[in-house]
Amino acid sequence: MELTRLSHNRNKKLFLFSCCMPVKGSARGAIYDLQRDDIELVPNSLIDFISYINKKPVQSILDEWGDNEIAWEYLELLIEKEFVFFSSEDHFPKLSNKCFNDDTSKIEYMTLVVSDFVVNNFKMILERIEYLGVKRLHLHWPLETDKEKILELIHVLKHSSVVNLSISLPYQKDFNPNSIKEQRLTNLYFYNSPYSESIEIYKVNLYFLKHSEQDFLLPKAGINTISINHRAFLTGRNANLGLYKTVFVNANGMLQLNSIDLKEYGNILDSEIENNLFLLSEVWNLKRDKIMPCRKCELKYACTANFIPEYDHEKKTYFVNCNYNPYTNEWSN
Repeated sequence: MELTRLSHNRNKKLFLFSCCMPVKGSARGAIYDLQRDDIELVPNSLIDFISYINKKPVQSILDEWGDNEIAWEYLELLIEKEFVFFSSEDHFPKLSNKCFNDDTSKIEYMTLVVSDFVVNNFKMILERIEYLGVKRLHLHWPLETDKEKILELIHVLKHSSVVNLSISLPYQKDFNPNSIKEQRLTNLYFYNSPYSESIEIYKVNLYFLKHSEQDFLLPKAGINTISINHRAFLTGRNANLGLYKTVFVNANGMLQLNSIDLKEYGNILDSEIENNLFLLSEVWNLKRDKIMPCRKCELKYACTANFIPEYDHEKKTYFVNCNYNPYTNEWSN
């Protein structure tokens, strides 16, 4: 069916939709469909093929590749997935890296470890959350706590700028998630659970995880860290998608990049927090195109895993210890 459409458009040209972004990796490539928020993993040879046939007359493509079975398979996939269209001219302008739709928030995503310090200073911390413009907030409880404590903090957040809230806490057999009636709550994680399960209750995703607290907070790449959309793609092109405007606030209120960060960038209540954010921004803006093995990875513009890049003075390059191998396309635990 798809190849019949190709034949019926002999007098036109073939164009790749501007919202479909081919990305080459070391062992395979990917096509980011930014309109459908989807990704198609493909051979690198298909990425090269797209580059070769894009904007060419259909008749020219038929003449050159008519006897090539692999080329016909590629063309059938491109047409079936609606990555390409036929026209006398391209009516869709290409995406520009300059059309970076940045958020005005100083911090977009914050993980806050709930402790006595945080509870005792929560109203001041909330003022700082408002000042920073935090949109996505994750509250992490390192110790078992009762429902009332959780509801108390959520109530204080009621009129904040936070639009997306998630919570993690140790598994509690008698904890009733239905008691948390908060429209902004999207995810509730129970770590140290005796079983693994994920369910949805009233539009809230509940995850019961066997992971320890350390493993839960540990930076890790996986299916759940892949984000495919227009803004994420442009962020990945211009900055480090996994770290950009993201901060981890530990139990003492100190700013870090993630739970295993050895550096601290001042306290969330510091009056000089602008200077601390400036230091963080140096890491936020380090593109994955400059980090190994990220620059060889087909998922580099979609991965939100918050690995901290380190500099290898001998090899003169930045690197991260990722659990995904772009050379073999294998995941490790």
